[in-house]
Amino acid sequence: MRKKKLIISGVISLLIIIPLIFIKITVYPAPELPEIQIQNPQRETVNSTTFRYKNNWLRKNESGNWESYIEGTAYERGIALGLLHKELIQSQETAFVGEIEKLLPSRILRTVMQLGLGWFNRNLDKDIPEEYLQEIYGVSQSFSDDYSYIGPKFNRVLNYHAAHDIGHMVQNMNLVACTAVSQWDFDSGEPEMVLGRNFDFYFGDEFAKDKIVLFVNPSEGYDFVSVTWGGFSGVVSGMNEKGLTVTLNALPSEIPTKSSTPVSIIARDVIQYASTIEEAYEIISKYDVFVSESFTIASALDQTTAVIEKTPEKTAIYYPEDNQLIVANHFQSDEYKNSQLNLDHIRDSESMPRFDRMRELTADDTTISVENTLRYIRDQKGPNGKELGIGNPMAINQLLAHHAVIFEPVKGIAYISAAPFQENVFNAYNVRSIKNMADLDPIRSPEIDSLRLGQDPFYTSLGFSDYEQYKILKVDFKTAPEKKVSEKGFIDKWIATNPEYYEPYLLLADFYFNQKDFASAKTYYEHAQSKAIPYLGISTHISENLTKSNERHRN
Repeated sequence: MRKKKLIISGVISLLIIIPLIFIKITVYPAPELPEIQIQNPQRETVNSTTFRYKNNWLRKNESGNWESYIEGTAYERGIALGLLHKELIQSQETAFVGEIEKLLPSRILRTVMQLGLGWFNRNLDKDIPEEYLQEIYGVSQSFSDDYSYIGPKFNRVLNYHAAHDIGHMVQNMNLVACTAVSQWDFDSGEPEMVLGRNFDFYFGDEFAKDKIVLFVNPSEGYDFVSVTWGGFSGVVSGMNEKGLTVTLNALPSEIPTKSSTPVSIIARDVIQYASTIEEAYEIISKYDVFVSESFTIASALDQTTAVIEKTPEKTAIYYPEDNQLIVANHFQSDEYKNSQLNLDHIRDSESMPRFDRMRELTADDTTISVENTLRYIRDQKGPNGKELGIGNPMAINQLLAHHAVIFEPVKGIAYISAAPFQENVFNAYNVRSIKNMADLDPIRSPEIDSLRLGQDPFYTSLGFSDYEQYKILKVDFKTAPEKKVSEKGFIDKWIATNPEYYEPYLLLADFYFNQKDFASAKTYYEHAQSKAIPYLGISTHISENLTKSNERHRN
């Protein structure tokens, strides 16, 4: 079903792109660079996982995350990022391109997509501030030559910054489905403010493997920490030294007709230059976007959290009535909450079940704490504690997060998850001590060991190992379905690894339906229908094919 939609999307793209194939795809010119440029810079190798360049450094911590400190002007930062992160950058691009090839196995469709995105993003460099162009250009010099067939290095890295936004364009891929919660209390003794979020942007296990906890001391603006990956200068989850945080959540969007500023670049501008929600709003308002996005802003100075909802048409802001804000992937502002687009999205998607489940979890607690927030973002059940099966998009914890974070803006502490997902430990860092990291021996981690958050008990349980096995068996089935269904015990073994999840039943039902074995298809569609279904489109598909299976089985 998903493959069919991707093919349809590709065909539609082909019809749009045919008139443009003979138009030369724009090559972005280099940005204006400093008169005195850095010639032949070299990094120092401290050991196999630790590197230094001037005051900048990169190291791998014992939890598996990379930690990196970067300082200076935009161009200096870019050169340092490229030098230090070179292997991470190149492996990240390999993972990214590899996942695209999995999603679009047809070379023709990939070429169409490349041409289409090249035309769509032809003015992308004009929509990104000069400061970030300089940084990105510096980073791009360390990209690999292996993918020159896709485009020049600077072209490629600019387009990768729009990947979060492009995820909106291919409908029903569900690459971006995140949940966030913020709670605060400044009236009952010691001030408390905690924000937790899952960044459920999934582009394959390899893409999520090498996370970077990036500490930035820019020559202009505020110091900040961001959870990122090789070659990425945007921000999706970050906090600055003023106790202002920004996290991104996708919103329902119409199909855009032209590119504008990637939302991750806007979030970068906010985290580097805003200290209050009003300043964040002013920065976000000045940009044009080509997809709708919510920017969740927690502010220690304002002693509150708001969500700024940005669409191609306007910028809206929503403040909750109490001391709690929950954000999923639907609009909440007065300007957009009753729009037909939003109402359709709430009806068709898993956004509201995640929102409702978070509301249930927080209602049960009377205290605001990092520990409670950690429990919320690791929760795998549906509303009313319903069992969903492991990995269901209706869950707050879908077991596919690129990363999860917990921020304490008042205290300036950031907790960052180590792979996989939000199941492993969370390392704690003091964001207000970033400037001191220039003098830190890179062999030593800036982590505050005493504040480290422990692993989820589920991570070491049979349930987690079953889910890992489930994913392996799922790939086996999709690779050779006829062979696998005829293999003795395979179906029972596969289902036993995740019996409450609708997906294995649906995949089996679709297989038998296409084989015209309508009796077996009926059985598995009925099983699938009895489980928690995250999307209306899937539920409709099951109902329609179940009806057809009944009719054809009787005949």
